Amino acid sequence: MRLKTNNLCFFLLIFSLLSLLSFKANATEPIEIVELPTAGILPKGTFAIQSNFFNNGGMRLGFLLSPFTNFMLGISYSGTNIIGSGEVNFQHLPGVQIKFRFFDERRTFPALSIGLSTQGFGNYYKELERFQAYSPGIYLVASKGFKNFFGIFDVSLGINYSLEPKPNSRGINLYGGFSQFIFQYLQLNLEYNSNLDESNEVVMLRKGLLNFSTVFLLKPNVKIGLILKDLLKNFRSSTGTERNILIQYSGKF
Repeated sequence: MRLKTNNLCFFLLIFSLLSLLSFKANATEPIEIVELPTAGILPKGTFAIQSNFFNNGGMRLGFLLSPFTNFMLGISYSGTNIIGSGEVNFQHLPGVQIKFRFFDERRTFPALSIGLSTQGFGNYYKELERFQAYSPGIYLVASKGFKNFFGIFDVSLGINYSLEPKPNSRGINLYGGFSQFIFQYLQLNLEYNSNLDESNEVVMLRKGLLNFSTVFLLKPNVKIGLILKDLLKNFRSSTGTERNILIQYSGKF
């Protein structure tokens, strides 16, 4: 099974690299670092459909919509064993997303967005009523872009309050990361989630999640990416770095 997974990841990477020879894409501001939100918003009048494939035959499907300037709505749903065999395990309720950018980026000041996201990441544990990694919940995030030789270097810092833990276990959490665009074809992302609100030792050995992703912009409206999760191996169930696949399509309405 591990061999088949490695072959699939290798095939997708080769396919993506070959596609770069044929397509030129325009880089747009990222709306998330790897999984956690940036201050980025889809352009007004556009939508995005995103599929994430993760461990244990898991799949998450999300739909994002920007009906107004600097305002975005979304809904998502996930489950495990969707691909493969065994009983399918769906999350309890669909995840919802609302994001509003109340301050646009200036030369000397970052963009600021406030939002709500109830979509967690990874496996959903019904007995614990939680995701492997908590949903962001209510968040405030600042993002700033800097031009360099390769393209745009985006830095994001956020503070969030997840509604997923039990009320007496909730607390403030901090996260951050960066995205580097390379010649409008490739996007490299690194994200750190401090997990300050994590107290369940059944799920995590230690606090802190480090995730990395490589996203190829095949066309202006098509992205495919490889996500490497938990580089610090802090999940209790970790047997090594977890590989996820991301596919995103965007369009206008």
